[in-house]
Amino acid sequence: MNVETLKTIARARGLKQSDVARLAGVSRQAVCLWWCQAGEVNVQFKHLRRLATALGVSLDDLAKPLPLLDDEHARAEAETALLWDRIYPDLPTFAAALLEGEAPALARLVQAYGLFGAERILGKRVWRDFQHYRRLIPPTLRTKYDTVWKTVYNRASN
Repeated sequence: MNVETLKTIARARGLKQSDVARLAGVSRQAVCLWWCQAGEVNVQFKHLRRLATALGVSLDDLAKPLPLLDDEHARAEAETALLWDRIYPDLPTFAAALLEGEAPALARLVQAYGLFGAERILGKRVWRDFQHYRRLIPPTLRTKYDTVWKTVYNRASN
């Protein structure tokens, strides 16, 4: 199992180590040992299966590293674009904030990748929630994105 992938999924779902332990059917100490290791850890199949089922992910998803976390160059580029002011300490925390729909994270994603790029990453939520996070986008960009949003969102609504 890839520990960083599990940590990211757990953080995105607001789970503590004790919650992960309960879901996997192992002790908190076992999960603490997993957290201390980097990369891959060996986990009994029955615990891995319980964890995957409880989290709603496949066994393969837990085994693979997340794309940005595995590629140093891509990770560095994403950190530069998304974490430059350290509102979020790392990419997993930023990803969790996106999944929770936090306005600062959504605004940052749109600033870095534009509305269409953000949609490829996060889906239609980018368009649907635009009015909730638009105020956090700098005024010059906000004017540009307002025009794009009105054009695309109105066309989609008709």
